[in-house]
Amino acid sequence: MTTLIAAVLAWPSLGVAAPRAAERAPPAAAHLPAKPTGPIAVEYQVGAAPVVGVPLEIEVRARVESDVKGLTIEANASAPHAVLVTPPTVVTAGDGVYAWKLTIVPLAAEAGYLSLIVAGRVDGVAQARGVTVPLRSVAGGPAPAAKAAGPEALIALPVQENALKRP
Repeated sequence: MTTLIAAVLAWPSLGVAAPRAAERAPPAAAHLPAKPTGPIAVEYQVGAAPVVGVPLEIEVRARVESDVKGLTIEANASAPHAVLVTPPTVVTAGDGVYAWKLTIVPLAAEAGYLSLIVAGRVDGVAQARGVTVPLRSVAGGPAPAAKAAGPEALIALPVQENALKRP
């Protein structure tokens, strides 16, 4: 047992064998790869809070990498009976930055959501990025048309179509 203790004491310890802090080289900078992002980035800006019966302008911006071709935008309402949506119009296009404007009119306090999808192709492979715009109105009931809509009022009436053929 004495020889074992003598052997342990004679063995160089790690604390003694390690170089002093001043003598050590600085640690290598750890380079952790960032989370990869897609070739399309989409953001939107709403002009005001949604109000029932009042047109609302939404601006959509997309930043794309140079190899993205055939960029398109699609707007879909989750509750199509509760919101009117105009087709997006191009504001700017090119140099990797695209912008569109579209107008929506909530017809109910619970107008759902508007899904905006910007899609393109990279090396023949479809790529897309989407955002969701909440359309919950701040006013629970219909807004007075003359007060909120000004001189241009939009009135949406329910339509019932029939397929009768006239002679």
